[in-house]
Amino acid sequence: MQNETIESILKKAADKENGSYLLYKNAAGHAKHVDIKTVLSELAEEELKHKQAIEDFNIENLKEQKIEIEEEHRHGISDYLISTDEGLSEDSDFKDVLIYAAKREKKAFKFYSSMSKQVGDSELRKLFVWLAQEESKHKEDIEALFWEVMYS
Repeated sequence: MQNETIESILKKAADKENGSYLLYKNAAGHAKHVDIKTVLSELAEEELKHKQAIEDFNIENLKEQKIEIEEEHRHGISDYLISTDEGLSEDSDFKDVLIYAAKREKKAFKFYSSMSKQVGDSELRKLFVWLAQEESKHKEDIEALFWEVMYS
């Protein structure tokens, strides 16, 4: 990490977001149910926004936002549910999609949280903290939707 440039670190982060975008977009294209297509499409768009934020990185855009460093994300249902499938298939139901998405957002949170602790540049650290918080919020939103779907 110490020998990497800010540009190479940002490229890796943007590539990670692009990978998530492509995964969700592809899964939405194969989903049979409208609800699943909608959620996956929305997740894809959020990942694309993150990629764009990384590519357009400018600390001035973050200075206005209050960003607090959270050592750990809030625990939710995805921390306790076991996904038996590493990916999504055409036969995945809405619950499967939500669990998979929440677990993926949790992994992204951990990645950005870890990155924020490894970079020396304070401005870049702030970007990674912001991205970690965004992923944590996505996970919480997905988990709330999971509860809504399961008990409605």
